[in-house]
Amino acid sequence: MNKSLKKYSLSKSFIFKQLVLYAGLLWVTHIHAIDVNDFECGFSITEGEQSIRQFTLTEEIYPCLKQRQHTDLAVINNEGQVVPFRLTVPVQVVDRIPYKQSMAFYQEPVISAYKTGDQIRRIAQLTGVTSGSESDKQWQEKHVFYSSLILEKRDNHDRLKSITINSRNGDQPSSTTVVIEASDDLQHWTTLLRPNQLFFLPGSQADLHNNTFNFTVSKASKYLRLAALSNIEDFSQNIVSITGTYERVKNTPPPLQWFTVSQLEPLEKSGEWLLALPDLLPISRIRFTPASNIVFYQGSVYAQPYINSVAEADIKNIRKGGKEKIKELIKGAHKSRSTPEHSWRYLSSFTQYLLQTDTGYTASPEITVTTMQSKRWKFIFEQPQMLQADQLPKIEFGWQPPQITFIAQGSAPFRLVAGSAVAIKRIPFPNHLVFDKSIEAVEILAKITTDKKSSADEEIMPVKTYNWHTLLLWLVLIIGVTIMAVMAYQLAKKMGSDNN
Repeated sequence: MNKSLKKYSLSKSFIFKQLVLYAGLLWVTHIHAIDVNDFECGFSITEGEQSIRQFTLTEEIYPCLKQRQHTDLAVINNEGQVVPFRLTVPVQVVDRIPYKQSMAFYQEPVISAYKTGDQIRRIAQLTGVTSGSESDKQWQEKHVFYSSLILEKRDNHDRLKSITINSRNGDQPSSTTVVIEASDDLQHWTTLLRPNQLFFLPGSQADLHNNTFNFTVSKASKYLRLAALSNIEDFSQNIVSITGTYERVKNTPPPLQWFTVSQLEPLEKSGEWLLALPDLLPISRIRFTPASNIVFYQGSVYAQPYINSVAEADIKNIRKGGKEKIKELIKGAHKSRSTPEHSWRYLSSFTQYLLQTDTGYTASPEITVTTMQSKRWKFIFEQPQMLQADQLPKIEFGWQPPQITFIAQGSAPFRLVAGSAVAIKRIPFPNHLVFDKSIEAVEILAKITTDKKSSADEEIMPVKTYNWHTLLLWLVLIIGVTIMAVMAYQLAKKMGSDNN
């Protein structure tokens, strides 16, 4: 009896475990899929071919946002699944500018070329030719190393990418094996390029040559040496010039997007003015255009951190109210709750001026603030006399558009959705997968508009859509609980009969 009962319990337990596992898999797929109807806006993304793609956020996205720090946007595939993505703000734009310049070169005397045992053993190690048991003198007599060419680099910090040796075209083929080394004092040398074949082969229609050497490593040395393993002394007579290809790296700050705001509104305290913004743009710069006959302003700037208190207060009600409650929250979440009861945050003091001199105008630098997303800004002017409304400056805000890098996982098309009552849980982006050359640039297209209500009847009786993942998940859980209840009842019944 006990054996059969034990076997029966194990069988039921195995079935229950399988149901729980299946329910877990359904739950995982459920939490990674989102309902696009829960977002205010959707934007299509241009197609691409590479797996890692990147686009820049545009100003049209920000009227849709309801949360700070871009926590209510996501990139989704055609199945509605959130793909791994990350949001970054470019700090600087790196421009790599290649250019060519002639290099001065000198013939090293034969007498000074590789006469010591250390140098002989070093070249032997580089070339793979070993002297074996022979003495250094006998080995040198058998394997003669000729003189070298010394190249002088430009006195700059640009990276040398390659060198090209230009020779006169002749009827006789010429070649040599060279090792390229670098030095700052002509005494201590470091290998940049291991043995490579340099040759010029004349042909009936065109010449075949291998005269360009690319460097995979860079070293900021003043001199280069082409150490020859054959008679480069005669060969150097045909060299016309040696050209170096350099790469200049120029780091520039990315361009800002500027927009002019509406007029300032006076507050209760004298000298304090309120400025309201319509969207949650990430502001990092402010600049003034002085009013007529006003050349100097000073004071401080404050902002209220944007807090969507309606959404935060009703997060707990989302689970209770279901999808209809979520939609109601989304429709009303766009109303700002940065009300006066929220404290002002000090950002920066400012001194703005536009002074005329004998050489023209001198303007103050822009006001730099910590990146802030707020709809309420306060400016306090500390002037000798209280400013009137027509004496206030025209204020411009500058912001740096962030970039989104995402993994094109799943089927296309991919979309950007923005504007949710709650923050979206993002899938961690594997940073080690990102390389400059592996990111494909794509763009955001126009906002996707959908007519959710096509008739008056639909307004009275909205069409309900069902999430089959959720329904199936609940069905599996109900079956599992039922099986557990039956198992518990039968187990108790068996135990009671055994006791009797």
